[in-house]
This record gives sequence, C-alpha cells and structure tokens, in this order.
Amino acid sequence: MLIEKSLTSTRITVRNYQKSDLPYLTAMWFDEENGKYLSDPTEEYVDSGFQKALDCLENNPDGYYLTVVLNSSDKIIGSACIFPDEKKEIFDIGYCINKNYWGKRFGSELLALIVSWICNNGGIEITAEVAQDNIASIILLTKNGFKIKKKSQFKKYKMNICFNSYIYTFNCADQT
Repeated sequence: MLIEKSLTSTRITVRNYQKSDLPYLTAMWFDEENGKYLSDPTEEYVDSGFQKALDCLENNPDGYYLTVVLNSSDKIIGSACIFPDEKKEIFDIGYCINKNYWGKRFGSELLALIVSWICNNGGIEITAEVAQDNIASIILLTKNGFKIKKKSQFKKYKMNICFNSYIYTFNCADQT
C-alpha cells in the first residue's frame, strides 16, 4: 500500500518506503540497541522467509511501509508501518527512530503525522503494541493521547526473547 502524498512537519517528511532504503533500515532494525524492543530479529536470525518479507516491503498489499527523512537533507532517520483492518477503520502502527536521533522529539513529530493521516483517512481507532520495558515509547504514546487497552506479549522473530507488552489505543474522535 502506498500513501498518496508524503507527510511533512517542520523537521521531517514521512514518505513511502523505497527498496534503496532497505540497507539503512535493516541496519537500524537489527541493531541490538536500536531494535531491542522491535519484533524484528538481530541479523544472525534473519532467515529466507524474513528476507523474502523484507524484499517485498515496497507497495505491500497488507500495509504501509514508510521511511522518515530529515527535511533539510533527505537523510533517513527512521521508519514507520501502518496496518489497516479490512474496513480501514482500525489501524495498527509501528515506528522506529535511529538511536542517533533519540531524545530530539522526532518520535513525537512522526507519531503526530501518522495519527493525523490515519484519522483524516477514515480511521476510527489506532493501536500500538509496546514492550512494558520500553519506557521511552510508553512516554511517547501517553503524551500523545494513547491509553493502555490491555496487556499482551510478543516475541522477537525466531529468537527466544519474549516481551510483556501493552496494547495502546487512540480514538480518532479524541484528536485535537
């Protein structure tokens, strides 16, 4: 799926993923610190099935894969994904900012752009699953109006690492 128009804020643009983004993004996702709380594995656990999924991110029929770039330089600093349900009313999101840009509010800008886009395109509810130990992401979601819906768990792909998690929810009717 592709968004019709890139999403832009003061400092960042969120655009459709391109195959040329993959080396930067996988380096970020597979990094032990940067990807610690993602469901993606570290590089040594990437198998042919996972690689095939990576090779098919561009215009994936199941969801939107997006790349975050700095407006000033087009330098990639992160990624996002958006998965709508069949009715395109409930959207599950994921996001990752490169650790070199943590603590600079890029996550808040990214989340605001995604939430606005979803709510302006028929979304009713947005969900995001976050590891209970991922304090930075919990703070980000909470400050941006998300609330805990339920507890859950997820496992890193093909790894024996499981995280207790929260499913957060945002109601588009509450958007200000």
